[in-house]
Amino acid sequence: MKRKQFEGREYDEVLKSTRAYYESFSDGYVRFYENWSKGEEEFSNPTYKEGYDEIARFLGKTAASGEMVIDIGCGIGHWSTLLAEKDARVAGLDNLPSMIRKSAERSEAFNLKSRIYLFLSDGFHLPFRDEVFDGATLNWVLAHIPMTRNVSFMNEVGRVVRSKGWLFISDSYWRGQDGGKEQIQIRQTDGKEHMVYKYYYNLNELKQLVERTFGEVELVRPLHYELICIAKKR
Repeated sequence: MKRKQFEGREYDEVLKSTRAYYESFSDGYVRFYENWSKGEEEFSNPTYKEGYDEIARFLGKTAASGEMVIDIGCGIGHWSTLLAEKDARVAGLDNLPSMIRKSAERSEAFNLKSRIYLFLSDGFHLPFRDEVFDGATLNWVLAHIPMTRNVSFMNEVGRVVRSKGWLFISDSYWRGQDGGKEQIQIRQTDGKEHMVYKYYYNLNELKQLVERTFGEVELVRPLHYELICIAKKR
């Protein structure tokens, strides 16, 4: 995968390409999470698998039985399924039809359709009233939100979570990757190249953003390649 520093001021083109990549890669993500469960391919690296295992463990401990949780950028529904298996009720939301279809297939396969409700929408305009959720989760989502729009995005996340509710973030973080903190990654799928936007937060940056837009950060923990951030709403 090629990387280059993002130097533009207009995000629309690269975000359109990012969306096209993920829309066409839903089957790839099904295989990705299957590889995790089997410890195969990229997850044959024990430190990589350990990071995902740790995220699953922390997320499972964060959500309480009976809570209503919104999974923003739910993708193929892996994390929604994990939450529903912990007896939470989950609103899975994604702006890509292919991801919603895969998530619906997964919830049916796991016999969890009664606990997972799916919505085709973007995270900047959540189709819910204020303070209706006990918690929210952003798994590998925030890094794809442009820096110029991250405050408005996070404010919208906070709007739908009740007072004293929680936020769980897992994502990549800044470790000196090639291409710089704000970058474009050139990824291929279905024989086509796509530009994928990515911003790598350092731990202090992420903590400041969450405290500015959501509430008190209770945990920021770097793992091998990922980080976990847990916060409580004011």
